[in-house]
Amino acid sequence: MTRLKVLAAVFIWGAAFAFTKRALSELSPLALTLMRSGLGSLTMLLWARTPGLFRAMRPKEWMQLGAIALSGVVGQQLIQAYALRGTSANHAGWILAVTPIIVALAMTLFFGERIGPRCWSGFALGVAGTALVALSRQSVCGVGLIATRRGDLLIMASCCNWALYVIMMDRWLRSRSQRAVTVMSMVTAFGINAAVALAGGQWRELAHVSAGIWACLGYLGVLSSGFGYLWWNAGVEAIGPSATAAFLYLEPLAALVAGRLLLGEGIAATALLGGALILLGVYRVNSGRELPRAPEEAA
Repeated sequence: MTRLKVLAAVFIWGAAFAFTKRALSELSPLALTLMRSGLGSLTMLLWARTPGLFRAMRPKEWMQLGAIALSGVVGQQLIQAYALRGTSANHAGWILAVTPIIVALAMTLFFGERIGPRCWSGFALGVAGTALVALSRQSVCGVGLIATRRGDLLIMASCCNWALYVIMMDRWLRSRSQRAVTVMSMVTAFGINAAVALAGGQWRELAHVSAGIWACLGYLGVLSSGFGYLWWNAGVEAIGPSATAAFLYLEPLAALVAGRLLLGEGIAATALLGGALILLGVYRVNSGRELPRAPEEAA
């Protein structure tokens, strides 16, 4: 069951790129992240059974929680929103597939995990594939082939940011359940977004949003930021960050389908080749490492 939830989260997130790009036609990135974190917080508070949130928090834990919220929610959603202004949904999906490689590399460099030549060849394939995707020209929202390098670079930055979030969620606040930390980080992120949006006036944009964009916000807030985060972090808790991150290689498929159906995006042959190299690199990295298995009760 845990792996099915992680798989559902990955497909929801893959399709979220197209919904985000559609919502950005009427909203600024900050107004968008405000609604995502707000609806995500409400969904988690209503669905997740997490009594005693923020109880007996020590100063160090407040700092860790703030870092988790800034990286995994506020930072991740803002970076991707700005990136999607200059790249396509399926480009974003292909590049984000390299995230498991970045997680594995970080665990190797900073936490002493051992890897062999097979993994290093996977790293090289991932880098080559990402370069091909970034250098290809992409049809964005039916306006023809354009260069997307600036947006692609921001998506690459979000890969590194997400790897940091995955590791922080695994290493910090271990005295509290993963579900509780997920809810706490989303609520904290909403507080940060609300303070900034109130000061900057971005909240006023919500008064002029069309019904179609509200539907996009519902998908992004309830499914992507609500259930998506809950299911993903349940996987991190049960089977570990590396094994959970391996599911992200399926995200480009959802991004490709949603981009085509919702935005009319095509895809360049060089991007397909680059995506194939990324997936091959992810496979070699994960098949060359001993990944933790889920306990029987989490299956």
